[in-house]
Amino acid sequence: MDSSAKTFGLAVLFEAGLGFAGVAIAWLADLPVSAMLDVTPTALERGLIATLPMILMLILLTVSRWSPLVEFRRQVEAIVRLLFARNSWLELALVSLAAGLGEELLFRGALQPLLAIWIHPLAAVAVVSLLFGLAHALSPIYFLAATGVGLYLGWLAMAYSDLVAPIVAHGLYDFIALTYVQQRAKRG
Repeated sequence: MDSSAKTFGLAVLFEAGLGFAGVAIAWLADLPVSAMLDVTPTALERGLIATLPMILMLILLTVSRWSPLVEFRRQVEAIVRLLFARNSWLELALVSLAAGLGEELLFRGALQPLLAIWIHPLAAVAVVSLLFGLAHALSPIYFLAATGVGLYLGWLAMAYSDLVAPIVAHGLYDFIALTYVQQRAKRG
């Protein structure tokens, strides 16, 4: 088995594991996560539209000449080159789907509503967003960007009592970002 197949398999298993952890936490805490998974055309549309600001952020990060963002791009491209350079678009789509589903079930489906039992819902969004940022903290800039995305996805889940839109937005953004950065890394 080559390294790209191993990376793909491990990435999907890890992200799926996060989803299972989220479902287990929700079940143990008696949180109605399944009620937040109503796949409707409106929720899917909301998720597609919610992807747009994150894509705009990606474009701004890509064209910025500010040295911390240039270094951030280099770091991300090096990581993608190392982990996903030889993976197909289908494999990147599956990793992205697993990340969107797994991470949203854990962070927005379990941890955020669990914390909201004890603290104000907006504070729960903030705390879980910091945890989300820490989970993605490959660099200080990555931490800040991921925390911002966490705030956005947390607000989306809270505002609509829905996980479908954050799952769609997260998964679609990851796919677009991964394929774009993979192609940049191959050229560079």
